[in-house]
Amino acid sequence: MTRVIRYMMAAIILLLAVSSCTKEYYYSHHGCQVNLVADLGSINTRAIADGQTVNEVAWAVYKHGSSTPLDDMWGTMPINGKQAELSVRLVTGREYDLIFFAYYTENPVTEITYNGTINPMFYNIDLYNQSLTVDYNGATANDERRDCFWHAEQGLTVSGPINKTFTLKRPLAQLNFGVDIHDIELANEAGYQISDTAIKVDSYTELNLMDGSLSEKEPVTIYFNKAQTPVYNDDILTIANNNKEYKYLATTYVLVGSKCTSDISLDIYDNTDYLINTFTYSFVPLQRNYRTNIIGSLLTNPHIFTIVVDNNFTDDHNEF
Repeated sequence: MTRVIRYMMAAIILLLAVSSCTKEYYYSHHGCQVNLVADLGSINTRAIADGQTVNEVAWAVYKHGSSTPLDDMWGTMPINGKQAELSVRLVTGREYDLIFFAYYTENPVTEITYNGTINPMFYNIDLYNQSLTVDYNGATANDERRDCFWHAEQGLTVSGPINKTFTLKRPLAQLNFGVDIHDIELANEAGYQISDTAIKVDSYTELNLMDGSLSEKEPVTIYFNKAQTPVYNDDILTIANNNKEYKYLATTYVLVGSKCTSDISLDIYDNTDYLINTFTYSFVPLQRNYRTNIIGSLLTNPHIFTIVVDNNFTDDHNEF
């Protein structure tokens, strides 16, 4: 019996030693210093799509090819000046995968549950399953707080101290409706004051944070409930090779893949909550980290419009 107990104790000690070595193999307090910066990039300085609502970033470090974060190698960081800095120690000669997801939260430095989930206002982040789910419950149009940024780095090899900046991109498409400035004046002269807008558009709901794939085969239709229109704000929507200036009539963000199309509708309400009109558009292109702009004299001549897909949130470079 004594010999059996000794064997069992030896096996336990060996198991603990192997476990300790495995952990040390990829994560060490004595490893190389790795300084990483999550950067939102050079983005629009206007109030719409300027990234200023994003105030926190979730991060996780994985053994390359693993879906479970390394011990104590995940968390959240506040964003300052559109950047967040992470400093960790990793083992030389090993490969790692990293995830960064930046978002808006009402309570920065959100508490993370034991299983690696974070639940800010519009997103459910699961670092243990490397997944992101969009919460569209009660979604409203014209809400810049839905803006978010993401980056996954696979196979980062530590060969010595590292100082590296990762530029995060939007996993979303931004959909804008731009109305000719003079059209607003004509609408006012016609006797109605635009107050709220609502949008119906197709969107996916779940993103794989490591490889960027979408869970659903087909998107679902989302209705962004009416909210105050930004048409009276100072923001101007300008389009390259177009001499006109447009005001944002409505805007929203949707989770999409590299390319897709959607049937879209726009509801416009006046200041008495009366539905002035509903405009519909078919096969509108949407693309991740691109803006789709539907522009024209939408209030007085809704049948004549232009759809512009803009691949640059910083200026007005457009791809047709």
